Amino acid sequence: MILEQIASIASIIASAAVVISLIFIGLQLRQNAHLTRMAAAQTSAMLLSENYGRVVEDPSLAELLTRSEIKSIDDFSRADRLRLSNFLSISFRHYEVLHIHRRYGIFEEELWLGSKTRLQATLQSPTIRQWWDSTRHVYSKSFVEFVDELCAQCEAEEPATLPQPS
Repeated sequence: MILEQIASIASIIASAAVVISLIFIGLQLRQNAHLTRMAAAQTSAMLLSENYGRVVEDPSLAELLTRSEIKSIDDFSRADRLRLSNFLSISFRHYEVLHIHRRYGIFEEELWLGSKTRLQATLQSPTIRQWWDSTRHVYSKSFVEFVDELCAQCEAEEPATLPQPS
């Protein structure tokens, strides 16, 4: 009888230890998820800063990105087209990673909204949308659908150009 009571007490203690272990593991998983999201945000900020830092450090790249007289990607010299394409490829790959991370809950929605706004501003340029159209095949399907939707919004917001009277 005493042995049965000791066995029952040991079983209760063992069950309690299992429950406490599971609670501890749950807390650890929650903390790891939070740290993963924080690391994703920090990496994103670092990559974005590094890429846009190129524009700050290289005035010719800034000039290249702001040429208002350019109406088509083909109006750039071959060298400028390469520089622009490489810069945009880096930028859009970054946005793609953020988009995927957001879909999987790694990147916080609040941070994503700022990135999405920056991407929308980038897509206001018809030249950049033309570049996107020629390179979209190298990105993930869900990101292509997302950017295509943003492009459609930009095009819908553009004022219609009326034919000039002769």
